[in-house]
Amino acid sequence: MNLFYTEKSRIQPPLLNLDNQEAQHAAKVLRLREGDKVHVTDGEGWIYHCEIRSMSKNSLSAEIIETKPIAADEPHITVVLGLIKKRERLEFALEKCTELGANAFIIFRGDHSEKNNVRTDRLESAVRSAMKQSLRAWLPSVTVCGSMDEALENVPEMARIIMADETESSDNVNPSADVTGMNEMLLLIGPEGGFSERERKLLESRNSEKISLGSHRLRAETAAIVFTDRARGGNVEPQKR
Repeated sequence: MNLFYTEKSRIQPPLLNLDNQEAQHAAKVLRLREGDKVHVTDGEGWIYHCEIRSMSKNSLSAEIIETKPIAADEPHITVVLGLIKKRERLEFALEKCTELGANAFIIFRGDHSEKNNVRTDRLESAVRSAMKQSLRAWLPSVTVCGSMDEALENVPEMARIIMADETESSDNVNPSADVTGMNEMLLLIGPEGGFSERERKLLESRNSEKISLGSHRLRAETAAIVFTDRARGGNVEPQKR
């Protein structure tokens, strides 16, 4: 099964439309034709089973045959990740975390982050591709912030903030811990240079919890992937402050 994506505004029952890259992929890569069946998501929890009615070089129109609602993964997991210098590694982290079930991303420039530009459109493209690849119907949002302070402003006050801290012993992790009852979880991974003392104090003021991801120091993108996997599987045991 191949899953396509189209914005909600391009869905006008009984028809929906794909354009540009999505339409080109259907025609040139998959070689679909009129009458073929396709599955499309709007990234807002719906999958549409459709039949192609017309195609052109950069557009595709399909008739909606069946509409299926897909529940969002729970708990709601937001991955907050310090900026990674190499663009490919940052995109890789978002791609894999999306496949593992992250609901949203906040990328922030930490006090110890190296200065470089971030192309939000590329990050969104990586997340969108991963959503389709993993056959998910919810498109994670991507927010880029200039500091951790700004990142935390985008987080609900009642969200559970869990901080991956390499200074914590792996003995503080209980692999049988159950965190599935939490409605909102924030998984926080620092930049390549680690958290500054100012950032640590800021996290303390928000009653954050700390865990270790193991006895070895992980790259930021690896930590994000491991953290998301453990959280979605219910294996994160934070060490309360």
